[in-house]
Amino acid sequence: MKLFKVNLKLITLLSLTTLFFVSCGDNNEEIITDGNNPGNAAVFNELLGTWFIQESEIDGTPVSRESFDCLKTSVANFDEDGYKVNYRKKGTGTFAAGCAVTQEFSGTYSISKEGIVDLNKSIGLTAELKEGKLIITSKEDGVTQKDTFINEKDIANAVLDDIEVTPDTTPPAESEEFKKLKEKLQGEWKLTKSVINDEEIQLSSCGTESSLTFKENNNKILVNQKKRTFTRGDLAKYGIAVGGAGITSVKAEKITSRGENSDKVTFDTSAACSFVKESVRIFELKNDTTLKVKGTNVEFTLQDDQTIILTFKNTSTNTKGTKTFKKA
Repeated sequence: MKLFKVNLKLITLLSLTTLFFVSCGDNNEEIITDGNNPGNAAVFNELLGTWFIQESEIDGTPVSRESFDCLKTSVANFDEDGYKVNYRKKGTGTFAAGCAVTQEFSGTYSISKEGIVDLNKSIGLTAELKEGKLIITSKEDGVTQKDTFINEKDIANAVLDDIEVTPDTTPPAESEEFKKLKEKLQGEWKLTKSVINDEEIQLSSCGTESSLTFKENNNKILVNQKKRTFTRGDLAKYGIAVGGAGITSVKAEKITSRGENSDKVTFDTSAACSFVKESVRIFELKNDTTLKVKGTNVEFTLQDDQTIILTFKNTSTNTKGTKTFKKA
């Protein structure tokens, strides 16, 4: 991928976008149009990073649950120079026990004008971005396997999205242990570590600015999540349509509310951390050290006076993980 490494800045300068905001009352962003837009630059930008498998099918049939239990730890990585796809599979014969087979593909890659990413031609290994997801396809011995991956940045920011809104938001009577735990949690806590599907994710400078804030001893928590960049999938998810193939100048804000739960998402390509999501969530007591976000599989455990462990299980992305926060 040397060509893109050398010319990426030039391509980015040439890539111009037609943008329009589709939600009334939200801030308008700059509208830029240009008919000479190299589409591969946008594919390249969105491809970079770490991807975790979400689902898999062989010749159009989903793999068995037992097989996917092994596959779910598979990871794909793309950087400016090359790629690495690491599969874990169920063994056969003398290796039948557990996830005994590890299969790895790596090398350089190229992007066609149609946006298809060529990885390994000998087995028909290709990749394609669709609606913010990465579809990796292999064709060997007449068998076609398609694996759907989701970017680790999207998993991190989707942790709090599956909220079950209930008509009654009146908090229950508080026990003394609930009050004591909330007092210990007051203030800001900074993200220091992130683990998804047993893989530790290296935090970017923006990632380390992500935080939790418990205020005024109430039943609300502010979750502040930051990313250095965002993709077309992010824009589509929060109601911004993009014309053309690249993202060069975007400044927009989206605010949504469901009962006492709310989200404020900001996109700003001129900012050091271009994506910022602030979420307010209601929590309830699980035990004397653990709080649970209402309607989710998200829990916060006070490990000691300086450490909170966030545990999540995201059913929509087949992922689970932990995040470690330290007192700011």
